[in-house]
Formats: sequence, C-alpha cells, structure tokens
Amino acid sequence: SPSMTSGTLSVTSTGGHDIAEGEFNYDSTAKKLRFVENESHSNKTSHMDVLIHFEEGLLYEIDSKNESCKKQTLKHRRHPMELPSDAHHESETYLGSPSKPEQGLRVRSWNGKLPDIHANYTMWTTSCGCLTVSCCYHSEKTDLIFSFMNVETEVDDSQVFVPPAYCDGVALEETPDDHSFFDLFHD
Repeated sequence: SPSMTSGTLSVTSTGGHDIAEGEFNYDSTAKKLRFVENESHSNKTSHMDVLIHFEEGLLYEIDSKNESCKKQTLKHRRHPMELPSDAHHESETYLGSPSKPEQGLRVRSWNGKLPDIHANYTMWTTSCGCLTVSCCYHSEKTDLIFSFMNVETEVDDSQVFVPPAYCDGVALEETPDDHSFFDLFHD
C-alpha cells in the first residue's frame, strides 16, 4: 500500500447511527494518523480531532478552538488503515459491474481476530494497491463500520502529523492496556 493516504472516513454503528465523518491523513511509514471530524456532520457540541503516533503508542486529543490537548498512552496499535500481517484472505470479488469499463472495483476480503481487545474484523481492500475500502469491527463493546472514500495516495501537508505547540509539556495520561483506536468511536 502507498506510504501516504488521505481522504474521507465515515464511521457508523451496525445499528445505523452515524458516529463520525471527517478527513483522515495517514503515513504508513511513520505509522501516524490524523483524523479531524467535520464540524457540519452532526449536532455535537465537540468534534473529534485526534493525532495518533502508533509506533510511539501516543494518542493526542486536540481542541484547536480552546488550544488544549490531552495526551494518552495507546498500547494497542491496530487500526483499519492498515491490513494486519496475520489477516486471513477470504476472497476476491467485484463491486459493481465487471463487464462495463470503469463501472466497478475489484476488492479482496480479509478477516482476523484481535485477541488482546476481544474483537474480530473483516476488511475489504482494493486488489491493486491494497487501499482499505471498508472495515467491519466487532467487539464485546461495539460494532462499527469504517468506510473510506475519495482516497488519495498523498498527504497535502505533512505538518498534520506534528502535535500543535500547545500540546508540548502536557502530562501523559496512562490508559488501560486494551485502550485502542476503536474506542474513539461510540454511540
């Protein structure tokens, strides 16, 4: 898969509730993700803006309006932007029409378990390029569907992966070992 991707991420619960929608930027080489929820998406009073450094096990919750920041540990490093190396390939299929040019998309289906957080997943990636199209995540706590749209193989501004200056010196909050990216999204 490409080293840099960006686009729109939509997260819904299997109950049909829209949980979040916004812009994501992902650097697969440095293992860094930025997700900024669209403010116009919902009637929420606060909007998610997170920066995750997976290799370092750090999660920043950023509030740019108030220039405040929370910095937390993130011991569980799995997320839907990257196909796990131990994923099991299920099948390859065509979404849309394979007989009409540019009327569909060939995808591969993968599944696996995340035993340390008691979860299972199914992912669909493009056959060519291995870009994540969708991911269904099931755990004891929640069932989520991640949809990736308008994905580009570049990031406009690599500064999105740098915490704002007001995050400097913020105390690191310890979180439970099973705290994961998936915990950010709930009804």
